[in-house]
Amino acid sequence: MPRPATGSIYQSAGKWFAAITIQKKKHHFPLPSCSTSAQADARRERIATLALRLRAAGHTEIIETVCRQVAQADESRLPAVIQLAEGLLAGTEKRAPARPAEPGGLRTGAQLTVREFGELWTSNQLARRYRRRVKEIDHADNIGRLEKHVYPVFFDGKRIGDTLLADFTLDHADHVLAQPTIPDGSLRHVGQVMHRIFKLAVYPARLLERSPFPPAWLPEANPERARSYLFPIEDSVLMGHAPIPLVKRIYIGISNREGPRRGNLIVLEWPDLVLDFEDGAGYILLDRTKSGRDGKWQLDPGTAEALRRWRLLCPSERWVFPAVAVPAARRISRTDRPMYVQQLGSELRAWLQECGVKRQKLFETTKHRIRLRAHDLRATFVTLALANGRPEAWVMQRTGHTTSAMLNRYRRDAESIMELNLGWFTPLHEAIPELAAMASDSSQNGESPVEKPVTSGTDDSIRCEDSEKDRVLH
Repeated sequence: MPRPATGSIYQSAGKWFAAITIQKKKHHFPLPSCSTSAQADARRERIATLALRLRAAGHTEIIETVCRQVAQADESRLPAVIQLAEGLLAGTEKRAPARPAEPGGLRTGAQLTVREFGELWTSNQLARRYRRRVKEIDHADNIGRLEKHVYPVFFDGKRIGDTLLADFTLDHADHVLAQPTIPDGSLRHVGQVMHRIFKLAVYPARLLERSPFPPAWLPEANPERARSYLFPIEDSVLMGHAPIPLVKRIYIGISNREGPRRGNLIVLEWPDLVLDFEDGAGYILLDRTKSGRDGKWQLDPGTAEALRRWRLLCPSERWVFPAVAVPAARRISRTDRPMYVQQLGSELRAWLQECGVKRQKLFETTKHRIRLRAHDLRATFVTLALANGRPEAWVMQRTGHTTSAMLNRYRRDAESIMELNLGWFTPLHEAIPELAAMASDSSQNGESPVEKPVTSGTDDSIRCEDSEKDRVLH
């Protein structure tokens, strides 16, 4: 009989992970609440032990799901997750038996639980079933809110997630929002995900006659707070800060100079770019944006040149910002996928402080101000573009905003800094030392910096080229 897997821990991009083999397949579980190796190892041991006990009890089909919840739970939520797992092992926590769907339709609201229907929505199964009536989107934030603030909450001795749709009342919803653990800034968001689930259950799913939510039930929207943005000189400091991975500096630099949405930029592929114009121009072509339309515009000349030089170094033939370009704490096999940017806001603030930037408003959150976030790179572009006299149409073509009202929130800052004459950003291919050096190296050799290196030839020449890429990238 094979020895039970105990797993291992490792660190990548500053984050701890547990690698554990389940059902002959290795799974990598992120450990977001662990900041030290001791914490990560303790969580790894708990996950491995639980996986072994679930397998012995015959719950093989839910091992990965339960272990992932244990891995991702913070210290306040971990006891509830463990209690659920112990209940399954003891037989006191009954799992709802799977019921076959009715021919040609979903089960009724008296058969589906809140969790079951919520997962149909967040897995985009509803979007595929009701095309053009339910939008297919990235539900990462919705899943997090439901798993943390809705599904595990007890009401009258029963979890909200296990409550049938037809039995869910306004009292359930009010009980969820009464939790003191929900931050004020998240209260409306949690209410919105519950409201959306039952709106979809009424139509187009037609599982309920009406929603339990009356008009005006949702909490008021969060009051608008002042946002932060970078000055061109602060951008220049970041671009020259060598400890920041090159791929992330290019990502930040393009965000500041072009203003695309994170969802479009992080999945940008090389075929989305046209960089081979004879005059050095560059063009970006997005098939789909958040507004449902395509997006296309001419790149800033410095951005286009930076991308041409980055393509010579980029280890991915598909992604412009691949995960494999980010140095890993240890050598592990990684699939060719976009890099992880969920923690970019905290990384940005740390890098700015490392660079000696002391502007306090970038780092403080108060009742009236939000500290610098990754999303504020987009605000930086809009604010500086308007301050430098760019027309609304030019800005909206790049950001995807559809109305002037969406830009008005940035206009006051733009007008206030216009008198400062901050100027625009340094061309990206000059601001990043590694890319600027490529022009010098190629000019000394009499070569064009935009030519693609020849990879054919001896094995030694290929190895030399790869080692040169590693030197610049890492």
